[in-house]
Amino acid sequence: MKRIITTVLIIATLMILCVGCGKSKGNDVSGTYKLSSMGGMSIADLQKQYDEMGIEMNVEDMVTVELKSDDTFTMKMDKDSQSGTYSIDGEKISLTVDGDTEEGTLKGKTLTIGSGNEEMVFEKK
Repeated sequence: MKRIITTVLIIATLMILCVGCGKSKGNDVSGTYKLSSMGGMSIADLQKQYDEMGIEMNVEDMVTVELKSDDTFTMKMDKDSQSGTYSIDGEKISLTVDGDTEEGTLKGKTLTIGSGNEEMVFEKK
């Protein structure tokens, strides 16, 4: 009887741990991602352009994305912000705001949104 109870307790504990692992997806990616390049240009090159035009702007903090563990996100762009939801399928990430969805990739600590001249690359801080 002791052996049966012990076995049942071990199985129940393993099931609880497995359920907890399934919910950790959001925790793995949650955090703040800072802009590292835009349109193929590095932050340093972008900063140089703004400086040459006489525009006071900290380009590194110009755009950030915060992914939250509840599958919501906030993108801050200068003084504006947008909020929405996100979903992840492998390395593919979909960000949705007011019914419009933007596709991207999330590889390790690198979040990429858009493509070509509109591509923004972010690094998790």
